[in-house]
Amino acid sequence: MKAEFDLKNWDNIAVKLKGKYPQLTDADLIWRHETKADFYMIMAVKLGISMNELEQIIEHL
Repeated sequence: MKAEFDLKNWDNIAVKLKGKYPQLTDADLIWRHETKADFYMIMAVKLGISMNELEQIIEHL
């Protein structure tokens, strides 16, 4: 995971992700996991993409 995870910006990122991927629910986008990897993995599985692909998408939002 290259990008620094910024919880302060997460609200903005979550809105953009939800707009791009409407199958993500508000519950999916709430930080409640121990690690960034756990959090990303759950979203990646739901979207049917790899965690690396998800990280690249988030970096480009």
